[in-house]
Amino acid sequence: MSIKRENNLHMLVRSFRRLALLSLAVLTVACVYAPESDAREIRGEVVSAETGKPLARIPVGAVSSRTLRGLPEDATVRPQAKTVTNNLGEFRLVLSQFPGNVTEVYVFTTDPLYRNVASGGIDLEGQFPVRRELASARTVAFSNSVPVEFRLTPALTIEEELYIPMRDGVKLAATLVLPEDDQSHPAILMRTPYGRKGTRDYMALAREGYAFVSQDMRGRFDSEGEDLAFVNDAWGELQDGYDTVEWIAAQDWCDGRVGTIGASALGIAQNMLAGAAPPSLKAQVIIVAATSIYHDAAYADGVLRESLVEDWLSSNEWDPENLRLVRQHPRYDDYWRMLDLTTRADVAFAPAMYFGGWYDTFAEGTLRGYDLRRHRAPNGSPEDTYLVMGPWTHGTMFDAATGNIQLPKQAARDFIPDVVAFFDNYLMGQDNGFAQSYPRVQYYVMGSLVGRDAPGNFWTTAEDFPPEAEEATLFLAPEGGLQAKPPDAPDHSVKLSFNPLNPVPTKGGRNLTIPAGPADQRKVEERTDVISFTSDELSRPMPIVGAVVAQITMAVDGTDADISVRLSDVYPDGTSFLILDGVARMSLPSPYAMPREVTPNRFYRIPVQLGHTAYIVGEGHKLRVALAASNHPRFELNPTLAEADGPVELRISLGADNPSSLQFPVHTELLDNE
Repeated sequence: MSIKRENNLHMLVRSFRRLALLSLAVLTVACVYAPESDAREIRGEVVSAETGKPLARIPVGAVSSRTLRGLPEDATVRPQAKTVTNNLGEFRLVLSQFPGNVTEVYVFTTDPLYRNVASGGIDLEGQFPVRRELASARTVAFSNSVPVEFRLTPALTIEEELYIPMRDGVKLAATLVLPEDDQSHPAILMRTPYGRKGTRDYMALAREGYAFVSQDMRGRFDSEGEDLAFVNDAWGELQDGYDTVEWIAAQDWCDGRVGTIGASALGIAQNMLAGAAPPSLKAQVIIVAATSIYHDAAYADGVLRESLVEDWLSSNEWDPENLRLVRQHPRYDDYWRMLDLTTRADVAFAPAMYFGGWYDTFAEGTLRGYDLRRHRAPNGSPEDTYLVMGPWTHGTMFDAATGNIQLPKQAARDFIPDVVAFFDNYLMGQDNGFAQSYPRVQYYVMGSLVGRDAPGNFWTTAEDFPPEAEEATLFLAPEGGLQAKPPDAPDHSVKLSFNPLNPVPTKGGRNLTIPAGPADQRKVEERTDVISFTSDELSRPMPIVGAVVAQITMAVDGTDADISVRLSDVYPDGTSFLILDGVARMSLPSPYAMPREVTPNRFYRIPVQLGHTAYIVGEGHKLRVALAASNHPRFELNPTLAEADGPVELRISLGADNPSSLQFPVHTELLDNE
């Protein structure tokens, strides 16, 4: 791989992380400076070499000379300190940003769209400098009172105001970025509801020989039309994704081949586009995205994902009609079928690379999309479908962290070179060996964060997911245990209360706008309206890999109730880290299309889908199942119970005649792969 390409790829790593967070709010232009300090500083400005006008949002970095010691001549140099120009093109670096006794530094720009420059007027080949380039640059002293000026020229051809017509005459705004030549290129499309100017780092793909198009979705930012989330992006009456792909393929600057890329809402837009099956679509990179918007985003087993839906719609200023539509369709009906890619299994899907996280809010959507293309689409490309699952939340994609918990350094992965290799193979048509050598499945196996020899915390590869495993069952016992054999008593139940004025709070999990990840559950488990069932200490590690389901037999003294189930890993010190959680509603069984009448005080067997994981519970640890009638605001309160005048009583059956249990796959071979 060339130095130029290697440099360009690293900028994309940060863009994936940033776009995973874009579901929280619209990206805004800001003046980003280092914290205030009384230390000396370096000031400067960045302007256009062509017009002399200031350039905003240009990233500027700096390193001390000692950083270069021992590096190979062609080694990429990472900034020790970073900042971004403000709207006047100004930047500032302060001495406190650098470790040790530093008096002077190399300063350079690292923008994806411009030919970057280092202090002393040294032109850089890529977005980041290499050692030999900085060796010929000039250092800048902190005692220097003269501002540093960088004059940049574009590295790519950019058309900011492109308007693409849809079949109903509506025009959608787009930005086009091209390599600086007159040739036609394969195109990579990114469709976004967050503002196309927020996809700046992705535009570096044009440096790899692609035409890059970033488009504002219908009704968003500079695009015309009504902003109904994803409704017009699929295979209905309006098909904005299809129309955009085919319009791009017909342009002189495109060679007729189009790929797509993007995370979160941008990934959902890709899934909807795929269902319309535009013939020019040749490859997709789908990151942390729902495949069925009902099952993976709006509702979980028939229960509204309240914080996700309401916070996302309000924080991004969607038309209120969107929330009304979600609440108007609480069951899986024709409205949601038109937003469910699994209903389009007969479509000839393009090759795809899926990225997801075990604690991501769309974890099941990522796995659902992979399963669809790999196993359920006979006309698709099953051998050209790839899956990468890490330990991450929605906001910590590709980092060595999940939520607020620091993970071992191996949890962080740079997959961007593989993404470009994927596009080079399937979109560019290069014979680079990707299809022959790249693993079909890569997933991170989570484990204890305490103890050097604790099992888990490693990456593994597989031909498919989930792997073959032995199915295990643990029964909820009357004494609060979690055991392999059914309870002895034929008939036994315990009471569980629900107070709508004091619901059980959410603590971690697969969230979007509220704290996510494997949070400690002890404060929740101490509540009187939560019942816990805990196993004995494990005599050997237990690798759980695949889908986990709780079978809860329950009754309520009313006409409806929800049951929330949390599965946690209990450490020897008592810490109870969440692995998975789920919820189910008595009145709306799978497939969530037709409600049923709940007879008071009658027992019903309720399956609760907790989702998939890859997690080794260590020796000496325990498994715990915690039951409650709520998990708020992750899930909405049951509407029937929320209107009750006071507490409502549920009963959980623990007898041998009507047991409650936890079912999960144990993949023992995983212990041999560490």
